[in-house]
Amino acid sequence: MALTSATLEAKMYRYKNAQGKTVVSSILPPEYSQGGYDILANNGTLLETVAPRKTAEQLRQDVIDKVKIEEEELKRKEQEQLDTILINSYTDISDIERARDNEIVGKDRSIMLLKLNIRRLTGLLEDTQNRAARDERLGRDLSKELLNEIKRYKTRIDEESIEVQKIEQHKRNIFERYASSIIRFSELKAAEQLGRYRPGELATNDPRVIIYQCSSVAQCDSAWQAALLYASENSTTDLAWANEVTIMMRKPRKKTDISIMVTRVNNRNGKDSSIIMEVRCHKSQEGEDFCKTEIVKSLENGFISFLK
Repeated sequence: MALTSATLEAKMYRYKNAQGKTVVSSILPPEYSQGGYDILANNGTLLETVAPRKTAEQLRQDVIDKVKIEEEELKRKEQEQLDTILINSYTDISDIERARDNEIVGKDRSIMLLKLNIRRLTGLLEDTQNRAARDERLGRDLSKELLNEIKRYKTRIDEESIEVQKIEQHKRNIFERYASSIIRFSELKAAEQLGRYRPGELATNDPRVIIYQCSSVAQCDSAWQAALLYASENSTTDLAWANEVTIMMRKPRKKTDISIMVTRVNNRNGKDSSIIMEVRCHKSQEGEDFCKTEIVKSLENGFISFLK
């Protein structure tokens, strides 16, 4: 046992020399230790592999890659937080638009007040300039107070005009921010819908969910255009969003509103596609009762025949 232990503890080194040839030796020359090597037991069993020492450039790149990974992970977590806030704050695109419009109304009010003040200041400036022109016609020297008054009005008008421009820019920023939110909200809703109807698991007991199985992806492309037309013609609410995987009409506002949502699911094999239509009614007892009427049932029953 002692001899066996001693044999296993004895180490050999396997490395490549300057000529590129593999060398196995009980001694590892220092000049080859930086290039990577294997540590072997005396019986040839691989005990450990020591990687080549990285160059300064490789170490520098490792630091850059690590920072990049950390930044991407931080962005991912921030996006998850924003997504959670977005999906919990709004139930429909119209809610996002309403929040946007509320912000815009405040900005428009500020612009209106600034423009009214500019108009008032412009009137005061014109009166002061007329007084100055009258004094010049009469050969009088313009007083310092009068000149300062003209200058003060001009400065105030310029300041107010700059503030109007700033608020107009804020309005543009608001529209851009909410446009991004609408796009992201639609993506999240599409993902949520796709998660409910995974390929191969499309069976549903919900009578308001109608599934149309396409014969091919190309045929589904054509049927998708028909689905958009069907949703637009039969919903009592306006179109909120449409792209290649989701058609979303605005949510019901009245108790007799009908809103249609259509989702396209491409199976993993890339050959089969399905189009899913879901009828949404107003979230009230009256809305639920309306969803059980023949009007809605005929709408559900007519979807597949329309696409065909």
